[in-house]
Amino acid sequence: MDQPSDHHHAPEPSWSERQGEVEVIRLLKSRILELEAENKAYEALLADLPELFERKFQRRLEPLMERYRLLAEQVSAAELTGSEATQPALLDPAPDNVVRFPVLRLPRFLQRQRQSG
Repeated sequence: MDQPSDHHHAPEPSWSERQGEVEVIRLLKSRILELEAENKAYEALLADLPELFERKFQRRLEPLMERYRLLAEQVSAAELTGSEATQPALLDPAPDNVVRFPVLRLPRFLQRQRQSG
């Protein structure tokens, strides 16, 4: 009887198994190239991000700066004319979206209570 060998080796993979491994390696390398290209695109976007943020910030800041400039002009004009009571044109005296409640006249109410009591 034959004794089992201590140095048993697994059979060599067949050609079709190696071909499958080669195909998997080729697909993985292709995927790596795709991901590297995508990574470069993201890096380019990140490089542009500060400039995009700055432009958006400037667009939002422009109306505020214009209001500030108008108010500064009105204040300096009021100082030159000496009229402190003029209301700036930017402030609408009666905005449409404000709910106005009647003024509470507490002293009159208290006087009526004292007179009737």
